[in-house]
Amino acid sequence: MPGAELVDPIPYAGWWPWVALGIVLVVVAWYVWVVRSTRAPAQAPPATLPATQTNRPHARAQSDPYAALRGTTLARLDEVERRYRAQEIDVRGVNLEMRWALREFATGRTGVDTTAMTAETARLDRRTRPLASLLENSSLPAFASTSRTRVGRTLDQARKLVRAW
Repeated sequence: MPGAELVDPIPYAGWWPWVALGIVLVVVAWYVWVVRSTRAPAQAPPATLPATQTNRPHARAQSDPYAALRGTTLARLDEVERRYRAQEIDVRGVNLEMRWALREFATGRTGVDTTAMTAETARLDRRTRPLASLLENSSLPAFASTSRTRVGRTLDQARKLVRAW
């Protein structure tokens, strides 16, 4: 290549580093915005009641760490029965809602996620074994188009499980 003259590369414009810095700052600001907008604001601690206004739980509630969970589940089962008596839901709906309430109770009671657990899987784990028979007994009424299951008996069995477990 005789006669060809070598030319130095052309330098980039001086404003490109500022564009790169701007892009980095926008990305960092976006991350900060996402983190701040998806976190709940800090809550003020609840005000304490004077000693004269506090409710004193009975002895069983003090010795049973699951008393609140037990009470909530029993109230949900009572609500399911009330809705069935008012003909708002049918036998299938009763069994589906009862299964959901029992699964939530079992999850809170054992720490094992039971939301998609089958009766067979529940029977294999010693922590969820008490739930297995009710899941099995309510399986057919929950998924069949018709059933001859007695709702009162099923709900009584569920309440008995919640009280005893």
